[in-house]
Amino acid sequence: MQTSSTPGASEFAGHFSSNGGSQFVGNSFATGGAPIYIDSNSGDNKLPETVCELPEFILSPYFTGRDDELQQIEHAFSLGKTQLALKFAKRASERKQYAYVFWVSAASAEKLSQDFSKLVDLLRLPGRHTSDQVTKRTMARAWLEDAADARSWLIILDNVTQETAAVLRDMLPRRNGEGKLLFTTRTAKIAEVFTTSGGLSQFALQPPGIRDAVAMLSACTGLQGDRTRDVSDADAEQVVCEVGSLPLAIDQAASYLRDTGSSAKDILEIYKTEDKFGLLEWENDLSLHEEKSVAATFTPAVNKILTTAPDVLTLLRVLCFCNPESIPISIFTQGCDALRREGQPDGPPAQALVKLEAVIDFFRSPVRLSKAIEELQRLSLAICALGGTERTLRIHDLVQLILRSRLMTNAERRLWLEVAIRVLCKAYEQIGEPWSPRVWNRCSQFISHFESLEIFAEKYKITSPPLLEVNTSVASYLNACGFYQKAAVWNERTVDQKKAVLGEDHPSTMISMSNLALTYTRQGRWKEAEELRLPVIEIMTRILGKEHPETVIVMGNLASTYNDQRRWKETEELEVRVMKTRMRLLGEEHPYTLISMGNLASTYHNQGRWMEAEELALRVIETRTRVLGQEHPDTLISIGNLASTYHNQGRWTEAEELQVRVMETRTRVLGQEHPDTLISMRNLAHTLKSQGRNHQAIELMRRCVELRKQVLGEGHPNTKKSLKNLQKWEGEEEEVGTSRLADLAIS
Repeated sequence: MQTSSTPGASEFAGHFSSNGGSQFVGNSFATGGAPIYIDSNSGDNKLPETVCELPEFILSPYFTGRDDELQQIEHAFSLGKTQLALKFAKRASERKQYAYVFWVSAASAEKLSQDFSKLVDLLRLPGRHTSDQVTKRTMARAWLEDAADARSWLIILDNVTQETAAVLRDMLPRRNGEGKLLFTTRTAKIAEVFTTSGGLSQFALQPPGIRDAVAMLSACTGLQGDRTRDVSDADAEQVVCEVGSLPLAIDQAASYLRDTGSSAKDILEIYKTEDKFGLLEWENDLSLHEEKSVAATFTPAVNKILTTAPDVLTLLRVLCFCNPESIPISIFTQGCDALRREGQPDGPPAQALVKLEAVIDFFRSPVRLSKAIEELQRLSLAICALGGTERTLRIHDLVQLILRSRLMTNAERRLWLEVAIRVLCKAYEQIGEPWSPRVWNRCSQFISHFESLEIFAEKYKITSPPLLEVNTSVASYLNACGFYQKAAVWNERTVDQKKAVLGEDHPSTMISMSNLALTYTRQGRWKEAEELRLPVIEIMTRILGKEHPETVIVMGNLASTYNDQRRWKETEELEVRVMKTRMRLLGEEHPYTLISMGNLASTYHNQGRWMEAEELALRVIETRTRVLGQEHPDTLISIGNLASTYHNQGRWTEAEELQVRVMETRTRVLGQEHPDTLISMRNLAHTLKSQGRNHQAIELMRRCVELRKQVLGEGHPNTKKSLKNLQKWEGEEEEVGTSRLADLAIS
């Protein structure tokens, strides 16, 4: 049976009752990947014969040399970084070495999840239209493990970080020797994690040789044949030596030479006079040659922006605090539009308000915005990708490091961070209810950027009320998607921050504590959930009153926690009290009242009071279907609970019919691996077992156990219960099989 928790200011409604062939690439030298945009609405379900989905727009047209490294990748499959890996993948596809070639950004957990799940769309697999990324990732992994094509597949996992390395293993295929994985990372530490544990090989990529570096500079400038401006080999060699031969720096130097009319001697003079290493006085993990190269090369570009491109400067100052991967421009335009509609926000300092006004004016001018993006690309400071109508920027994180240090004082960093927070938080507020599946894809675009903003807010010791409130909403989104571990981390951090800033008795702190309790409940940590909810009820009753909506919400959620612990009498007493209060204050058809009625029906069921449970459940289903719709998550909870009541009365056919309907709808709406879908799967397996359809029941329960291990973890109570039932059923089947063999022997 399922009960429902009531959403407070940001709470989510509904909670539970009951290889081989891989190589690793070492140290990096170039820009990373970009998001893959595809149309998932195609009606064609036929598997394409070949797929080559690479962000070729980030492959430099001036890529030169590196033949030895490319040969090593081809034959040993163990070298490279972004440009090198991309060049190899493109060449491998053109030579038809692989039927399927995919590019996945591993720069953040969110990007990794998004890009990996998009493999399902590229392959046009059945079920790809689900909005649940966990389901898509499982489908992608299953296909990669079972792909029969002799040429098989190649996946580039670009820019693996410490964060993404921790989650990668759950996504990667565990078999199929025909498949190949190529990883890239900037740090040797990450490479060692994979090579020592996985038996893989790594290669620490060094800067290109002088000859290749000079050829690249010459090609990038595009000035060959121009006698007045052509760069001599001697001058070019001095330039590439000055920047440490880092390809990113060579590209920057070439851009400056090409677009300013300067000579190689001019840029060398700048390198000599500027305090190159003063730009790098921050914590970083760059190698010595990267520090030298980046410090030297960005000085000219930065100077040009400071003097001639104020709009570019405005754009960069805001984007400096975002995750560098996949920055949708629309989230800034939407945030600025909303801020302009709603007027001046409260809270930020006057200086920040002035800058915020300038940012709003800038992002609300399509002409100025487009010109600034064009200039960013022309200066090789960013890459812009277009997927449908969505423009997405990618800025190299080294560029961001330089810009934060070179373009801003510490006071300015704090002001511009406040501006970025205000715009992004306002944009997120426009999405709608975070527990609704229809907005999950949009919510996911914000997560990595809010994580980045949190890091900088902590670093600069900034307390931002809008960010505190948005964090509450983000945690609700993570809860709704079934990402309970991440939701717990987010909620715990928010509770600690609100206690420090607002105090423990503040209503907003109470809401976050209640949300954290909800997450603990989802994780099966019922005692911790109860310990959190009891003081929340006491404080809310004292400050807001016992019949205040928020107080009643927490009381209802406490009843659900009692229900999870099988404390039926306490559950019923509290649920009846909550239901009567809501009927009187909100009306019988209010969604919160219906949650209370549904939960009470579940309690009647758990006490064996079948007739009362059925009568109340039918009443709730009828009202929810009419008010919320037949596919609303709360409606599906009620239908599933009615099916359980039928099951316990021995009405197998009626129970199965409803359970199949609920499971199919949840799979389509929430995704195959959503915890609610797994509850339906478990319940249907029990109904099949009760009908003597043992083989079907065991197969379905095996699937449920496997998915619950992945989604909830092996230690979650629901996983343990399902595993115990599965082992019992399998043991019974073995006994039956042994008995049949004995009968045959006797006869």
